[in-house]
Amino acid sequence: MPKGKTIIHATLDSLDLNKDVESQHQILGDAGLVLDALLLEVKDRLKGTTRGRADGVAAKIAELNSQWIEDWTPKLTDTSTPINPYRVIWDLLHTVDVPNTIMTHDAGSPRDQIVPFWKPTAPLSYIGWGKTTQLGYGLGLAMGAKLAHPDKLCVNFWGDAAIGFTGMDFETAARERIPILSCLMNNFSMAIELKVMPVSTEKYRSTDISGHYADMAKAFGCYGERIEDPNEIIPAIKRGIKQTQEGKPALLEFITQKEVSISTF
Repeated sequence: MPKGKTIIHATLDSLDLNKDVESQHQILGDAGLVLDALLLEVKDRLKGTTRGRADGVAAKIAELNSQWIEDWTPKLTDTSTPINPYRVIWDLLHTVDVPNTIMTHDAGSPRDQIVPFWKPTAPLSYIGWGKTTQLGYGLGLAMGAKLAHPDKLCVNFWGDAAIGFTGMDFETAARERIPILSCLMNNFSMAIELKVMPVSTEKYRSTDISGHYADMAKAFGCYGERIEDPNEIIPAIKRGIKQTQEGKPALLEFITQKEVSISTF
């Protein structure tokens, strides 16, 4: 937090107040109700007018976003093997019908990698979450989304650690005929933990993970495909989408690099 600023903290739980950052003004209440009240107060103060800053702010955001994308383009368009997970995200974003897609992600690297770059364009089309759920949580979210919106493409984006937690539940998608598209980043490691687990990795291979998860999906009666060539990312996504349209859950297993770069933009 910037120094010397007045902090106003709105939260539902009083235990959150001053836990990490001391606030000068505290508001206890439901976020929706608090925001509605705030909007009414601001509307009264502005007396029906605007500050006239929207165009300038939008232009500044567009400028910063353009530079940021330029800085990340080498990773987003990386042609090397193993595949860069950012290339998968970029190709996925530009292949699916975004307004008619519901996207969710998993914890660890998948969350940190997809959050900055996925650009939803319709309300409730992105189920993002923080650090309060277990690995593998996104699989259930995607299945629930598909049951709620069977007309939409529902995608979960996860890693090899997450599928180690809840991968057997992919059988649920097959048994209940819930045709989701599951995009798995398999780098045979919990790469995000490598820097903080050097001793246990060296001694006990604690961050090493392995498996042929596309074959697992096939064993459940789903569509499974392992992709190792970056040129096959888009064709594989299209094949996976076609399978979901025909009523079959699809798991695309991308063999990826141990990518640890994270955007802090």
